[in-house]
Amino acid sequence: GDSRMRCSPSLSSTRIRFCHVTNRHISKTGSHSRLAGAQPRRRLIRSVARPATTGENDEQCSTLREENSILRERLRAIVTNEPEKQEQLTTFLEKHEALVTIGQRVGEYIPSILDKDDIVTEEKGASNDFPGIPADAGVKVEVEEDDAILFRFQNISVSNNAVASSMSSSASNKGDGLPRSGAMPLKTASGAAETKQVNSNTVKIDRANAEVATHDPATVLEGKEDWLFVTVPTDLTAGAKAVLYYNKAQSQVLQHRPHIQLHAKFNNWELNMGDSDRIDMVAAGVQGPGMDLVRAEFDVPHDAYELNFIFSDKEDMYDNNETNNYRLPVMGDMTEQKWIDTAPERAEAEYLRKKEEERIAAEVAAKEAEMRALESDAYKAREIVEDIKSQYDSLTAGAVTSVDGDGGQQVVTVEQKTVRGSVQLKILYNRAATNLVDVDTSDSMPMVRVGHNAWQSPTDFSLKPAKVKKSAASDDTEWWETTIQVPVDAVVLNMVFFCNDIFDNNNGEDYCIVIDRGTDVESWADSIVQPLTKEITAARHAEEEAARRLEEERAKARQAVRDKAEQVRRLQLKHVLFTDPEIPVAGKDVKIYYNPSNTTLNGSTDIHLTLGFNRWRHPKAVGPVEMEPTSGDHYEAAIHIPKDAYALDFVFSNSDGLYDNRGGLDYNVAVQGSVVEEPSLYAVHIAVEMAPIAKVGGMGDVVTALGRAVMDLGHKVEVILPRYDFFQQSPLLGATQYETEFEWGGTRIFVSTCIVEGIRCWFIEPANGMFSGDTVYRGNEDAGRFEFFSNAALEFLLRTQRQPDIIHCHDWSTATVARSYWTHYHDQGLWKSSVVFTIHNLNYGADLIGEAAYYSQRFTTVSPSYAWEIGGNPAIVANNAKLTGIRNGIDVDIWNPETDQFLPVSYTAASCDAGKAAAREALRQRLGLSGWGDKPLVGVVTRLTKQKGTHLIAHSCWRTLDRGGQFVLLGSAPDPKVQAEFDGLAQMHAGENAAFCFAFDEPLSHLIYAACDMILVPSMFEPCGLTQMIAMRYGAVPVVRATGGLKDTVFDVDTDKARAAWELEGSTDWEGDKVDATNGFSFEGTDEGAMDYALNRAFDAYYNDRSWFRSLQQRVMAQDWSWNKPAIDYIQLYYAALKK
Repeated sequence: GDSRMRCSPSLSSTRIRFCHVTNRHISKTGSHSRLAGAQPRRRLIRSVARPATTGENDEQCSTLREENSILRERLRAIVTNEPEKQEQLTTFLEKHEALVTIGQRVGEYIPSILDKDDIVTEEKGASNDFPGIPADAGVKVEVEEDDAILFRFQNISVSNNAVASSMSSSASNKGDGLPRSGAMPLKTASGAAETKQVNSNTVKIDRANAEVATHDPATVLEGKEDWLFVTVPTDLTAGAKAVLYYNKAQSQVLQHRPHIQLHAKFNNWELNMGDSDRIDMVAAGVQGPGMDLVRAEFDVPHDAYELNFIFSDKEDMYDNNETNNYRLPVMGDMTEQKWIDTAPERAEAEYLRKKEEERIAAEVAAKEAEMRALESDAYKAREIVEDIKSQYDSLTAGAVTSVDGDGGQQVVTVEQKTVRGSVQLKILYNRAATNLVDVDTSDSMPMVRVGHNAWQSPTDFSLKPAKVKKSAASDDTEWWETTIQVPVDAVVLNMVFFCNDIFDNNNGEDYCIVIDRGTDVESWADSIVQPLTKEITAARHAEEEAARRLEEERAKARQAVRDKAEQVRRLQLKHVLFTDPEIPVAGKDVKIYYNPSNTTLNGSTDIHLTLGFNRWRHPKAVGPVEMEPTSGDHYEAAIHIPKDAYALDFVFSNSDGLYDNRGGLDYNVAVQGSVVEEPSLYAVHIAVEMAPIAKVGGMGDVVTALGRAVMDLGHKVEVILPRYDFFQQSPLLGATQYETEFEWGGTRIFVSTCIVEGIRCWFIEPANGMFSGDTVYRGNEDAGRFEFFSNAALEFLLRTQRQPDIIHCHDWSTATVARSYWTHYHDQGLWKSSVVFTIHNLNYGADLIGEAAYYSQRFTTVSPSYAWEIGGNPAIVANNAKLTGIRNGIDVDIWNPETDQFLPVSYTAASCDAGKAAAREALRQRLGLSGWGDKPLVGVVTRLTKQKGTHLIAHSCWRTLDRGGQFVLLGSAPDPKVQAEFDGLAQMHAGENAAFCFAFDEPLSHLIYAACDMILVPSMFEPCGLTQMIAMRYGAVPVVRATGGLKDTVFDVDTDKARAAWELEGSTDWEGDKVDATNGFSFEGTDEGAMDYALNRAFDAYYNDRSWFRSLQQRVMAQDWSWNKPAIDYIQLYYAALKK
């Protein structure tokens, strides 16, 4: 089957070659057909056959086979003297015979001798009489003027169409469809039918291509002057070329636009059109009344069944059939159902291709990175060597090979030797001659701390009693020793000796021992460049490996937390829906069990399942199908999961048309083992705050942490912010780069970009100075400033042709995004997005929040309880069906006692006691608190506002001191009157048991969370609150008022065992499951007595059962208050919003 197969006969100087020829080379000259474009200095040889008529099929097929047989035998004779060519020729002839046989069956003629799309050519120099083919073969050989040789069957002529059909029929049967050498010819009925279909398709493709090549636009468009578009051919053909004419004059949208672009794909927008799905259309050259025509030519893929397309002006105007898009059928073998059925195989092939591409790219990137690192290693080695040369005299000043004490006794000496190219040094230390002589060494051995070249890389080594000859020993010596490997670049070794907390540092000068390198410094230094480079490389590799293992462990821990969150979600869903197996597998069957008694379908006797895959994006769907009753109140249905499914999507209904779609979120179950990965969503946050670069309140934390959490789940997230003047002083924004600029809103808009906390951020900077100044908020002018910013952000998305799946706006400050998007931008080209809006605090901008609730597809607030509390607010009550409460989380990378740089000792839940004890000691020293006894430490970290319960905070100070505890407050009051009250409180109580810090201090806040036994949060209302979750992360037990997010995250140890077990573990029977997930103390009232009830119970637990209280601290540390579960909930919400 090689189209370049060669046969070289020994006769004369003739050489036979099989070479590729395409249909477009065929032209008509004289009384016979010929192939134009033959290679220079070659003679073209080809056989021709006449087209069949209906009545002559059998006779002509028989004649053709006889002619082929003659030629086959003559060609066999040509290569008789070269046996190595026999196998190639045999294979060729068997394939050709098979094609001829099939041709006879189906009424199609196969050109003689020619196999597939090959032709036979003769090199220049052959004689006019072709050797081996005598005159009685029935073939006439002619030599053309261009040195081409033509085989002509006597009395047979053919048309161009017949030749094209025959050649393309042969070409379409490449590869495994032809028999190999020694195989039986293709004689089955199915094979014949397939070949007939192939030939038929080839004829259609040739006709379509010919029509495209030869059509006259004026003729095609005649009588169609009022048509919007026309195609050539009229019926698009799979595998062929096509031309689409578009009449701008008939378009209400684009008739006056100068540039038109065709946006097209195939098969419901799933199959690409070549390298690009956009084609610039050109003038068609046809004029007439009501006509302004442009055209585009393109190739239709072989596996297309439908063309999908729209038109644009290359900017922001679209003719998309009033959002319905245009579509045309494609004639060919592919059908919509076949395309759907073969989707898993295509998806798997693409998945494997992508993975292999990623693997190769990763390997290349790793090699390139290693090459750069090796160059850096060598550079560092050369730098070290040059430093040694320049600093040698200063490093060796005062260095010796041994040191004597004041009494003349030897204190330190060394023994140097070279082992396998490395220098080893035995250090001998006479303890009896130093201040360590009286130190008790029975429990701890003496140590030596060794560095080199002015204390580089200090390392501690244990000393052991030295083996000293008796003649060398005396009453005033006590020798200890250790052997170390001398660093490659060491000129001197720096040493101090110690035991317990007593040090011998040579009277403050340290010990400095020179290394004997045996040659001059220049020669030695130059000689160590290569070994030093290897040492640097080895150290780097060790660091990289340690970092890789650490990240692997952390990734495993993060995945375990995610798995736990998903398990709890499944358990909480189990009373309504579960599957067998629990985690469905792609390509396998699954049983679905549904309990309507716990849903809106309670009491229904007939239950129907409607099921889809991949967030309803998969072309296959199931149902509605009736489910069968099974044990208990459950109904069941069995379905097969496609191989390319990564999620199951459900809704349930009854015959009355009542649906259970989980409040519009639908039911969703993850699938394992899919041959494809879930495609990422693209979400853009438009906000005026973002931690840490523009943080005022909790909204800034949410924007950053939610964005990072959604990215961690494989999605794309970006943030658009105003570019405040104070960004210029931010060390986090030093890498900011210019992106683009445009005129809008009466001013010039500049856009810059930077990566912040791993998230791509875009900064909108109007030239009118609207965001100059040192603060985010300015007061009365903020509404206008932020509305301008919101629209400028949408304008930026439109101008840069971004199409986010989700636009997520926040609070009153960017609430106008929702209305502007749907009234100004959706129909102007920013067509793809859905809008999600989050309420952080309904106390501000209720009218704007109400408007956003109306225009958004989904809106949220920051905890389920707060959603319930504000649900009746007039601003949003009409749109409550779209409201979901999703609690915030905390960024567990920032708030992590295991890695926190602000703590004296890192710790985990397992080492909670020791870690918190060290933090308490450090906090007491810093704030001047007494360290007497293990007093309970109560902390408050908050803004001092009425919302935060300032009267209860003040009272808690009294109560804590009354119960023998210590009190720490970090926070300030924006209201001078409130601040004055707390200044007075501080004057009254500050001292050894109370400390007040009225300026926010980030490192101090970390230390307070770690040191405190309890954290108090007595808010009057709290949409979510982060303080209590951060406190638990650090092992501080929260004492809170049960409101908003505080109620959703803190479960009272005495009254909330069942609720805690359900919310945190998915358990419906905390006693039977032996689950205690409670984590704090709560109260409901707003008076001092209510708070005392909770605070006193916390003190009682501390004093009465210290071990239980410490175990409670460990428990709260182990609970997951990250964004893992909230991020999953938001992604579910995003998909619900996409349904618009």
